[in-house]
Amino acid sequence: MSAQDNIQTVKDIYAAFNRDDRNAMIAALAENVEFERSPGAGEIPWAVARHGHSGLADLLDQIVEHVQMDVFEQLDFLASENQVAVVNRMEYSLKKNGQKVSFPKYIQVWTFDAAGKVEREFNSYDPTELLAAWRR
Repeated sequence: MSAQDNIQTVKDIYAAFNRDDRNAMIAALAENVEFERSPGAGEIPWAVARHGHSGLADLLDQIVEHVQMDVFEQLDFLASENQVAVVNRMEYSLKKNGQKVSFPKYIQVWTFDAAGKVEREFNSYDPTELLAAWRR
């Protein structure tokens, strides 16, 4: 697939996320998709590694259970023939204590297989503010 095709696929995934359309998200993923561990793994319930379509469902369930999303916008897309890096801005509140958390630069990298399906997703961010809010 071309870099532009991959960008469109990732944009479609974000659009599906925003309308809570899990089936549309799954359609873009390889059967054996890997969601790598995130910063804060071990303390943050949604920050653990997950695999496959059921892993996406578990990840989304954890996010819905623990987070009230206030802002989630994509600022920039950087792509090659098999990867798309996305610079996001995200703000949310933790449901357990109402603490607000802000990520001005939340990076996600999506890797594609030869069939144009996402085979890996990982993210990078500074977890300091999130961990402090979670521990309150």
